[in-house]
Amino acid sequence: MLPKIDPVNYERCYPKRLKRIFQSNLNMKSYDKFIPHIGGGAIVGNIPPELIRLFPQKTRGQDIKNFQNLLADISKYVRGSYYKLKQSDGFTWLNPETYGKSDMLLNWEKELTNVLNGCLRRFTDISVTGDIKYIERGVAGKVFKLSLRDKDGVKIMHDKALKVYHVKSFLCSEVKGCHGNYAEANFWTYLKHVAGHPLDKTQFTKHYISDLDNGYALTEFIDEDITSTTAKMDFQALFKLKYVDWHHNPYLREKIYDVGGFQKMPNFMDDKIVLRYFKKLFFRSEKELPEVLARYEALAQNPKTPHRDKIQRAIDLFKKE
Repeated sequence: MLPKIDPVNYERCYPKRLKRIFQSNLNMKSYDKFIPHIGGGAIVGNIPPELIRLFPQKTRGQDIKNFQNLLADISKYVRGSYYKLKQSDGFTWLNPETYGKSDMLLNWEKELTNVLNGCLRRFTDISVTGDIKYIERGVAGKVFKLSLRDKDGVKIMHDKALKVYHVKSFLCSEVKGCHGNYAEANFWTYLKHVAGHPLDKTQFTKHYISDLDNGYALTEFIDEDITSTTAKMDFQALFKLKYVDWHHNPYLREKIYDVGGFQKMPNFMDDKIVLRYFKKLFFRSEKELPEVLARYEALAQNPKTPHRDKIQRAIDLFKKE
């Protein structure tokens, strides 16, 4: 007779950082199973470098964390005050006479700006003031323009777009793999990694930080001073991605600002080695391509070549283009 085995108590292990997970894949169905358990580590990216350089070297690490907490506090306040604003009698977004912002909305902006400046006074080693302007709202969140100035009133950096998500986890299960707080942070992290270079000159605005636990993201604000698109990225041919929401969120000054709605195509490359060799072929000139393609085909045929099956897959995918 077999002895009875007592059940073992165990503690489920969760990842401590999201960066590598987000760099490897997109449109995950399992966000809700692991992200809420990461806690304070559910942050990807960092605050803008212009801000980081303001902080004294000896306290810079803690100052960065404190500014991340400032953005978290502002985002929480936005969500709480927004629901109170919506419940106010006679609330409207627009002034019916001028079609500009309503008085209630302008007063809300002043309230948020006061809260921001109160939070900025935590930093005694620097003298910075700011303001917050409401820009737009969508299905997943609201966008504000964040401006910061030094003691002389000079902007310390180009304005940033602060996106505050309505909820941490997008409620619509059918599209949460490509929309909302979790999915959009995943996309920004993945794109920056696979592109292999800064996105400033591409058709994507620049992403700085996403805090998934507190539900905000910070990107470059799109205005007439933003870096022009001079190196457009063919994300469909190169990364096998399609943008299904372009008609809801058209390009603004040739920039994509809302990355909710990017989906993997059937031939999406989820292996970094396959993608590496595909990119080497994709960016070759017509003159170089025959020699490089022949060299990789020879590598793929050699039984001693590491990952030769992945090299062959990259070649096959490239030939289909």
